[in-house]
Amino acid sequence: MKEEQKHIEALHDIKDMMNRSSRFISLSGLSGVGAGLCALAATIYIWPVWLAVREKLQTDSNFQVYPETNVQRLLVNTGILTFLSALLLALLFTWLRSKKTNSSMWGSTAKRLMLNTAIPLIAGAFVTYRLLELELIGLIAPSCLIFYGLALLNGSKYTVSEIRWLGICEIILGLINLWFIGYGLIAWAIGFGVLHILYGALMWWKYERV
Repeated sequence: MKEEQKHIEALHDIKDMMNRSSRFISLSGLSGVGAGLCALAATIYIWPVWLAVREKLQTDSNFQVYPETNVQRLLVNTGILTFLSALLLALLFTWLRSKKTNSSMWGSTAKRLMLNTAIPLIAGAFVTYRLLELELIGLIAPSCLIFYGLALLNGSKYTVSEIRWLGICEIILGLINLWFIGYGLIAWAIGFGVLHILYGALMWWKYERV
């Protein structure tokens, strides 16, 4: 019985080594929670302006979002600040987890993960910028959700499987938002805020709470 137990433990060790070499497992669930909180904070900040613009559009047929308002600049600045804040928190929590698990934070697997997620994100950034130029503000939120979901889906093969399901949820939410254009900020808050927090909490509970 003891000999059999040793063989089972050896198999578990081999499986763990293979997972470490093929998948980036240092990604912390707290990174998702932090990103979600950043997105919700950004939503709260933008919310009054969003409501004012919606009301103006409904009551004044001659009102144009550009250039009479600074919505474009507000969206861009808030989006950049939110992304950078979430990225810094992700790097911090991932670094702490890599120290705890004694694994490399910037190995070959992490590089492949970054590359595969960066390609859809960069494409999405160009699409979003063009939508801003064309003043198609209603399509910004769904396009961000869809391209972000594609980025997660593309990089999921290099990390934990839960990332894949998060990406699928983001894509579905973005597609739904295409038919409910006026609710982009709400969809943005759900996708980047609520879903991230739920995903991060699940990841922490499953992999990090012990």
